[in-house]
Amino acid sequence: MQVIPGLVIERMREEDIAQVQAIEREIFLTPWPKNAYHRELSQNRQASYIVLRREGEIVGYGGLWKVGDEAHVTTIGVRAVDQHHGLGRALFAALVQRAYVLGARWITLEVRNSNDHAIRLYEAFGFKVIGRRRGYYTDNGEDAIIMWSDSIHAPAFKRNFVQMLGSVDVSGLNGTPLPDYPQS
Repeated sequence: MQVIPGLVIERMREEDIAQVQAIEREIFLTPWPKNAYHRELSQNRQASYIVLRREGEIVGYGGLWKVGDEAHVTTIGVRAVDQHHGLGRALFAALVQRAYVLGARWITLEVRNSNDHAIRLYEAFGFKVIGRRRGYYTDNGEDAIIMWSDSIHAPAFKRNFVQMLGSVDVSGLNGTPLPDYPQS
């Protein structure tokens, strides 16, 4: 088990937006505009956003939309200095868990073609490449890889997710499986 001391997953709040934006400016060529997060938190009933805090400071964040039976991951990011230490795995596990809570059946996302590290992370969670969006990223015209999960209620996906949950120890990321998870 990878223990990450002092980390807590919480829902994103309006007062978190400035710290989230600072991380975005650091790690993305084209960060979301500030008003986008305000709108997502205050007006989008389909949106669910989280932050990962270490001793009160935000080190990462993520979000998804629940539309019909699908959860669509809209964003995920970790401060540059904290990348490659399992924090993205913890955030993504929290987003998958949120998809379960919201009653989703599948999860989808787009990821930069060049982001091999993120693609491997999503594949470890059982996601598969199903397509490509040519020129998706407006900052440099890079393609996006479209990835989907199998049904998150399928036994194989659940077993893998329980295993992934067991690989992180973060407060607010409940390591106890939901009642319909297989017991392993």
